[in-house]
Amino acid sequence: MDRRNALKIMLTACSTAAMATVPVPVLSSCTQKKEGTVEKIKRLIFFFSATGNSLYVSKQIGGEDATILSIAQEIHNENPVYEAEEIGFVFPTYCFTAPAIVQDFIARSSFKADYFFGVATFGAHTTRLPEIFQAFTKEHGIDINYISSVQMVDTYLPFFDQEVEQAADKHTEEMIAKVKAEINARENYIQPVTEEDNRFYDMYFHGRPRDKVKPALTRSEKIVYSTEDCIGCGICASVCPHGSWKIVDKKSVANGECENCLACVQNCPRKAISIIPAPMEPKEEANRNARYRNPNIKLAEIIKANQQI
Repeated sequence: MDRRNALKIMLTACSTAAMATVPVPVLSSCTQKKEGTVEKIKRLIFFFSATGNSLYVSKQIGGEDATILSIAQEIHNENPVYEAEEIGFVFPTYCFTAPAIVQDFIARSSFKADYFFGVATFGAHTTRLPEIFQAFTKEHGIDINYISSVQMVDTYLPFFDQEVEQAADKHTEEMIAKVKAEINARENYIQPVTEEDNRFYDMYFHGRPRDKVKPALTRSEKIVYSTEDCIGCGICASVCPHGSWKIVDKKSVANGECENCLACVQNCPRKAISIIPAPMEPKEEANRNARYRNPNIKLAEIIKANQQI
């Protein structure tokens, strides 16, 4: 039984008398009954992950006692009201901000907690992400206590040599341990943004026709396409957080919203999905046969987190 179904069962176990007099109870406020009382979830983590990096960090930070929910699934929750002692968001850095799906989920949801935290995974740079995410969450009613980042393999194939990335020691485990310890201590900390960060951010967007609010959001048919090696297995459709892949005549066809997360590319067992490089980006050729999924995360976990069909 997955956590979401388990939570629904627990929700049903909550007081029916209370349900008759108040709005539908918070999905995540009822965890269990103990001697007639309802205990609040201690740590609730929402994650978005295409290759497993952010899911792995969520599991490490959460430990055995946290409730970990997929943003790609929870964004469909018709009553997106959440309560816990601590609420966190873990997500990859896309063009120095949170992915569009993360922004959309936070914007449409209501959260109540004593302590809020955000952890961004990244490969090369975060630049202004801490201040951008702090301002965004504040705009949507969250006074966030903690924002930090964890450097991991950069999985953006059009730009980063995967042999170099996967061989590099980025001290990921040490960073995860540090972040976890700080969150456990409920530290108040917002990762500083330096002048160098500001310069790099401005340089990146200079001359690029990107929306700075949701810079990675685009149309899938403009980013990826299936090659003649495609066998129509449907894994691309299963890992797409927008369900933008369809099987037509036993071949995968991309059409619909795209996070540019490359979950379809990275998780295709035949390496049968290629990337259409955006302007000012190198060609994918150097990484033609390079693919990545966090070694601690199984394909089944990515499918469970992202599947829309």
